[in-house]
Amino acid sequence: MLHVALTGNVAAGKSTVAEHFRAWGATLIDADRLVREVQRPGSPVLAAIADRFGRDLLLADGSLDRAGLRRRVMGEATALAALNAIVHPAVQRRRAELHAEAVARGDLVVVDDIPLLFEALDPAAFDVVVLVDAPAALRRRRLIELRGLPAEEADRLIGSQLPAEGKRARSHYVIDNAGDLAELERRTHAVWRELRARAAARAREPGLERLLAVFAHPDDESFGPGGTLARYADAGVDVHLLCATSGERASRRAGLAAPRALARRRERELLRAAEVLGLRGVRLLRRGDGTLRADDPEGPAAVARVLGEIRPQAVIAFGAGGITAHPDHVAVGAWARAACARVGTPTLYYEVERGSLEQRSHPRIAGIPAEGLPVRIDVRPWVDVKVAAIRAHASQRHVLDLDDPRTRAALGEERFAVEGDAAPRRTLLAAPRTQP
Repeated sequence: MLHVALTGNVAAGKSTVAEHFRAWGATLIDADRLVREVQRPGSPVLAAIADRFGRDLLLADGSLDRAGLRRRVMGEATALAALNAIVHPAVQRRRAELHAEAVARGDLVVVDDIPLLFEALDPAAFDVVVLVDAPAALRRRRLIELRGLPAEEADRLIGSQLPAEGKRARSHYVIDNAGDLAELERRTHAVWRELRARAAARAREPGLERLLAVFAHPDDESFGPGGTLARYADAGVDVHLLCATSGERASRRAGLAAPRALARRRERELLRAAEVLGLRGVRLLRRGDGTLRADDPEGPAAVARVLGEIRPQAVIAFGAGGITAHPDHVAVGAWARAACARVGTPTLYYEVERGSLEQRSHPRIAGIPAEGLPVRIDVRPWVDVKVAAIRAHASQRHVLDLDDPRTRAALGEERFAVEGDAAPRRTLLAAPRTQP
């Protein structure tokens, strides 16, 4: 997991950047929300604040007059230190709890939104520090014009934080926000792409250099574990794809009656999707679509030949049920199992959890119980890549609305089953690491 600290002086635009990171797949831990949580009515922290700074800071509903407290401590070093001594330990405990929960889930990128990172904490405790900055004059104008603060209060608020100039040199990334929102989003996304690549590389399992996906049709790789393939490609793994057919018998034909014409179209789409996902290579067996058999001895032999050429440390394929029980899916899954067992390559089987959005949306999807899916891959940072790869298969149509936030949330997690005696783990190499 990559632990990112996001900071920025008041009115620099940090909160907007934080929302972008959250929307793009980060787990966001917001310091201001944590402060509000530990200061909730009836909490020990709120009682201690009232005892130290006066019960007149309690509003009629029992909540804290935050603006009043800010005015009372602003510019008063002793008072501010006393407030921090009350609040910061509780916030840190809650942050540690949320961080531990993220680690347990296998979340890949955790962003801590901490306005006073340099003032109150040690930046070295984080893997990466991202600073959002804007000129002081512009931040002052935003406080006055957008937040309605009096000029004197805006000046005191700006003066209560360390100057941004000293923070820039101690940050790994600086996002300058002196332009419009569109420019801020562009600059933020450039940093985000680097963060997700760093996170993927950091989580990459030792010894994993090459990965092979084995599927039946063009689009299986994108509609299925496309996020996982993109994540490992971003981590620097050589990700390859073996596709058994050209999908020439698909029911959706894009106006192309001739099988050869549709096959050419779908092969072009497959190459484009592979480019989007960052795959190193694509191999096509060009077997007859809809004719594959699990008991065909040439099937495992063909997969084994590719295994011998690529020498992957892991393989991804459909499980025994082929997600939808499509005979081609079942057959290619059986070929992959047989070939990998022959050479001892660890294999993960992409599956859909019973009751998932995908299963509810497609009557042929067979979903399996959650306990049968011990490997969870967090691919939220690559949902945009997965969606783009799916859309590259323009002749086909996904059963889910790819613009629906619920769909995108469902696409952010991919689950895998492991057959045999492999111990359930959360990493990709979930079986013994025996190389061919």
